[in-house]
Amino acid sequence: MTDLNNSNAGERPDSTAGDGAGDDLDSAWASFEQAHADDLKDVEHSRSARRFEKHAQRKEKEALLSVKDLDNGAFVDDMVPLHQRGPRDHTSSSWLDTDDVMDRYGDDFVPPNPQIGPIQASKLVFWVLLVAGILGVIASVFIPALAAVLGTVFGVCALIGGAGLIVQHKGHTQTRNGYTDDGARV
Repeated sequence: MTDLNNSNAGERPDSTAGDGAGDDLDSAWASFEQAHADDLKDVEHSRSARRFEKHAQRKEKEALLSVKDLDNGAFVDDMVPLHQRGPRDHTSSSWLDTDDVMDRYGDDFVPPNPQIGPIQASKLVFWVLLVAGILGVIASVFIPALAAVLGTVFGVCALIGGAGLIVQHKGHTQTRNGYTDDGARV
């Protein structure tokens, strides 16, 4: 085997020397920087150095605080120490206590009462055309001999049904009941 020889053994300053060891090291670095200034400048302006700088800037922008750094007290009320809590120590309201909470805060909740009025005949016809057209196009695939004819007929039915529903659709401003109606629907 080949022995590994340190070719810089004679150039390295002695770090075991007394008080002047730090000064020798600083002066050695200064002389190294002066001797290799052109090489260091080339390395500093290289493509790899720019990529490393961009990578370092990206890492700096990453979140400095992680969820793992926080204890549970940051998310829940931790008046009682964690080791003293039990499975039945939950004191806030449950979704099962909705009636009690609503009574406590005085909110008058009125459940929605949707009314399904009379269905317009034209809207019903367009829905039937749309559904029949979609199902017919799918079914025409399984009948290869008549696929072109059936696909065309049912495709036209689907287009007429969809277009009719879009044309009959009322805009949001026409369905509001009053100035307090913000358009939210249940």
